[in-house]
Amino acid sequence: MITELEFKSLAGQGYNRIPLMSEALADLETPLSLYLKLAGGPGGGKYSFLLESVIGGERFGRYSFIGLPARTIVRASG
Repeated sequence: MITELEFKSLAGQGYNRIPLMSEALADLETPLSLYLKLAGGPGGGKYSFLLESVIGGERFGRYSFIGLPARTIVRASG
């Protein structure tokens, strides 16, 4: 977890993308419902993503990562 002081220090060094992490009990939310709310709001957008970790046949993932919006788009084919 990053502190406010660390955040301000990184921002002062010129970083404009600083990862933030939060852990929350969400009895009424799922990773998908949160993603849809965040991606549909201001700053969300077309090039966002939701990644979930699921091992084997598990129904629920342990970690979820949401990225909003993409700064760089990488396309590949073939």
